[in-house]
Amino acid sequence: MNAALIEFRLESATQNVREFYAGRMGTHTFLTKESVCSALLCEECLTRDRRADFRPLAFPFQATPAIGVDVHMEEVVYKAGDEVDVGLLRYGKQQLLMPGSCFRCVIWGDIPSVQTGQVILIGKKRAAAELTTCVVSDVVPNMTTGGTLLPVQVSPKRLPEVYALLAITARYAIVRVPLSADVKRFSIAGYAVPLLEE
Repeated sequence: MNAALIEFRLESATQNVREFYAGRMGTHTFLTKESVCSALLCEECLTRDRRADFRPLAFPFQATPAIGVDVHMEEVVYKAGDEVDVGLLRYGKQQLLMPGSCFRCVIWGDIPSVQTGQVILIGKKRAAAELTTCVVSDVVPNMTTGGTLLPVQVSPKRLPEVYALLAITARYAIVRVPLSADVKRFSIAGYAVPLLEE
């Protein structure tokens, strides 16, 4: 199975919306696996039919969420203009992931071509990000591989007590899974990724 350890640095500001109420929009310090996969495939990066039904996205490969390694955040004030029909975001404060923030993730399966120096567009604001590290390897899943454990993204319905919960929304949970003898996983460049069945 092909896998790649990817690290990237934001070149412009972006978001992964956490809460949005009372004129304030917060952001998580990670980017979802859907953000990672969409960015690497350049899907929906420039245009999108906002009237389309929201359905789960399917990709030819899997990914961990992009976990912040060195995250810089800033809260900015915004104003959308004086027109009446500008949508929900009229004015308030937004928390942004700022340029220079670094993230790490792993992709596996039928992965796209990736290389150091490649630029992707990622996050709610489709920020430019440069791949700073890209280690591609053929990996073999097993029950004994070790390494620095990377969190994975699962449905909130899959939360046994042994998972260490890092973040949760109505749609997904980011968890750290203890590496026990019954957890299948693979290792790449010193990082271990648990393979959980959906």
